[in-house]
Amino acid sequence: MSKFLSFVPLSMYNVAAFLRSQLFLLPVLLFFYQENGLTVGDFYLIQGLIVFFAFLFEIPAGYLGDIFPRKYILITAYALFLARLFLWIFFRGFEIILLGEFFYSCSKACFDSVSSSFIFDILKKNKEETKMVKAYSNFNAAMYIGTGIAALLGAGLYEKFGSHVLLIAEFIIYSTAIILLALLPNAHTPVKSAVIGFKARLKKFWVAARYLLKSRKYRFLVLFSGFMVGISHFFFWSFQPLMKNSGINPKVSLTDLADSVGWDARVFGDTVWNYLVALDWLDYIKVMGVVIFVNNVLRSTFSYFAANVAKKVSLFSLGRFSFIMDIIGCSLSFVLMKANIISEGECLLFIIFLCVCIGFQLMFTITHISRIHRLINPKIRSLSSSVNMMTGRLMTSVMLMAPKFLLKQENGVSGVQVIDIFWIYALVFIPIGTYFLMRIYKYNVKSEHSLMHVADERD
Repeated sequence: MSKFLSFVPLSMYNVAAFLRSQLFLLPVLLFFYQENGLTVGDFYLIQGLIVFFAFLFEIPAGYLGDIFPRKYILITAYALFLARLFLWIFFRGFEIILLGEFFYSCSKACFDSVSSSFIFDILKKNKEETKMVKAYSNFNAAMYIGTGIAALLGAGLYEKFGSHVLLIAEFIIYSTAIILLALLPNAHTPVKSAVIGFKARLKKFWVAARYLLKSRKYRFLVLFSGFMVGISHFFFWSFQPLMKNSGINPKVSLTDLADSVGWDARVFGDTVWNYLVALDWLDYIKVMGVVIFVNNVLRSTFSYFAANVAKKVSLFSLGRFSFIMDIIGCSLSFVLMKANIISEGECLLFIIFLCVCIGFQLMFTITHISRIHRLINPKIRSLSSSVNMMTGRLMTSVMLMAPKFLLKQENGVSGVQVIDIFWIYALVFIPIGTYFLMRIYKYNVKSEHSLMHVADERD
């Protein structure tokens, strides 16, 4: 038997994943919303609703992945995103944006529920299950690379061609990805006798949720993890409002940025680099794209080193440090921006600091999820993971929707400025996070001086 039976289908799948990540509007999504008459408050509200819709669709999507071939669920996920693009190409307005993002959240839930399982199905069919870690790493790498490229180029392409052209380009790219998925083998055929009904699945989910949230060993770590995920999402979606508030145009090109600091490419001499600069390729790379690209690089870096850090640092210590970093991030966001004592360049460095905060949160979440997988009863392991993910999504949706009702409205309704959200959130985050950490210390830290000891614990 060939050792590479899975290579071709998995390579095609990785290409489809790469194409899926070509979200050119991501670095300028706020501008696209405003182009459609939406406000900054609407921007936060809709991002929160996306997460909330995904929260509601989590269990149904997993159920569909059990009763239908996973290949068809993947195609459905891509088709739902095409529906979003179709709406945005031909229609405009708040309701259209909201409906499109609803399709996106359903697409994301479908994709997340079967994306890794589909890889294992392909490997299992060809008796290559031992390659799962490598195959899943390649899959994630394809998405990270795709997201990075789209982030770097998206803002520049938006400024040059406009949103309509980018939406059509995304539509063509996603259609190509669906063709690739259709050509993949159908490696998963559900055995109907082994598939439980939807009501039974809900019941099992409730059992897992009740067990996790009643157990002192897991309860506060699950809640704290979801709380930290919410803070990180709030930071990420605040990049564009923060830059606008500090006077930075997220659509400014690297060429203009280099000119503003007196940088001259000719210092490199008459080289290939000089030729590339002469092509004005830097005009297509905008500041916001670079920020999102750096965020992705840092996320992947922190993910890579999470396992090594977990061997030397306790879960409690990692969570406490991540929480302190987040509070510093919230506080500094308000102080530096409100006092106008930060330059545009320093603002960009500060946003990179927020990316580092997000990286530490991701490292904590990875080690926390690893703990759950190692300790939880195998019968509810996957459902427990879903409970943990849904907790994070629920808290994220609340944190992202709240600014809509706090911010000053364009119609004159009183409210706070964008930057004021950070000190308000800091005042809320400190007591809640401190409470969770105190409970984690009380119920977990005495038996977990290092995650190296987690494997020795039993339910």
